[in-house]
Amino acid sequence: MASTISLLPEKHFLCSLCRDIFTSPVTIPCGHSFCLSCLSHYWARHQSKYCPHCKRLFADRPDLSVNRILADISDNYRKARPQKPPDEEMAIDVEQLIQERLQKIERLKYSVEIQKSSYLREVRESQKVFSALVIAMEKSHKAVVTAIEERQRDEEKRVEALVKELEQEVQELRKETIEFDPQIPVSGDQGQSDDTKQDTSGTISIMSLSDMKDWSKVTIETDPCVGVTRRALSDMMDQIKVEVNRLSKSELKRTEKYTVDLNLSAKTAHPFLSVSDDRKQVRHTDKLQEVPDHPKRFDRVANVLAKESFGSGRCYWEVDVGEKIEWSLGIVKQSTNRKGKFTVCPANGFWTLSLKAGGQCIANTSPVTPLALEQKPKKVGVFLDYAEGRVSFYCVESGAHVYTFTDTFTDRLHPFFSPGRLHGGKNAAPLIICSSFCSI
Repeated sequence: MASTISLLPEKHFLCSLCRDIFTSPVTIPCGHSFCLSCLSHYWARHQSKYCPHCKRLFADRPDLSVNRILADISDNYRKARPQKPPDEEMAIDVEQLIQERLQKIERLKYSVEIQKSSYLREVRESQKVFSALVIAMEKSHKAVVTAIEERQRDEEKRVEALVKELEQEVQELRKETIEFDPQIPVSGDQGQSDDTKQDTSGTISIMSLSDMKDWSKVTIETDPCVGVTRRALSDMMDQIKVEVNRLSKSELKRTEKYTVDLNLSAKTAHPFLSVSDDRKQVRHTDKLQEVPDHPKRFDRVANVLAKESFGSGRCYWEVDVGEKIEWSLGIVKQSTNRKGKFTVCPANGFWTLSLKAGGQCIANTSPVTPLALEQKPKKVGVFLDYAEGRVSFYCVESGAHVYTFTDTFTDRLHPFFSPGRLHGGKNAAPLIICSSFCSI
């Protein structure tokens, strides 16, 4: 069997990504095969899930399971393949370098075409969104102006009616005065003596006051539009918030293609923390664990890091926080201080989000930034865009964007986890790293 396999051309056993014999090969729907690690890393670096060989694009990420038959055959070929003369190996290496660069050229060209579609889609989306907002703002402004003008007309009619009512009362008062003393002129006070004026006052005093309106209680507000524009703008802000939430859900969906598989690093865990055997869960315990001292271990605060670190590209992961009442999540610099007391903030290499025991969610800036959340997340999504210097947090259930740190990253970054204190057993549940990758 081995001698027969060794007669086959080596190209049948080579991964086109690493140009070496298959290790844990996987076969995708288009029929091409690659090393599991090669394909996983390739897809982690690219936005679209497509075959590196034929460029076939997959709508959903294919499940990657090791092709056991191909794996066995490849292992047998590795053991039985004939040794090549040094010159032939050198020639193959040069040809391999040429092929790698030609393939890279094709991938770069293909990536540019994908980018063009992405740019065009984003431009159209932005035009649609902002055009709708402009139309809505213009409509809202027109409604405000219309309401103000209607109110102005109503007030003018009211004042006009009040003036007529007052003029009517003045006429009636004058009529009463004339009936009491016909010698008093109808118009004005000219020519009246002080005694006549006093008599007129006396005439008014004997009138039935119950028939007269108490004008001291009638007022006209001279600044009737207080808060009108602000309330209209507040209504617009509510509409904008709805649109932002819609875009946030779409944004979160698009980040899922950058999902990475994370594993907790037990050697970084504070002694109060217990890390599960599968390296996916961490909980706070009520006693110190017997663990060896390590320069990378947190010794003051109950934190733990992921084994994986990132120095480029984009990556996304989700953490199940459930009903926990206290936790912290985010990223930290690889070189950050892990010993003694320190402040968790970007200046010290921490970009983290926390839920405090009182229910307040905060971004650990300096000073901290309180966050008003419509609902407490049970699952938190974390998206790192290294090149853009952004780390964003999402409520996975609602799709709402929670907070984004913006900075310049120069060091490698590790995902960060802190399950919080026990609080008498109320916060004993673990933090759980969610993974969409299949265990092989």
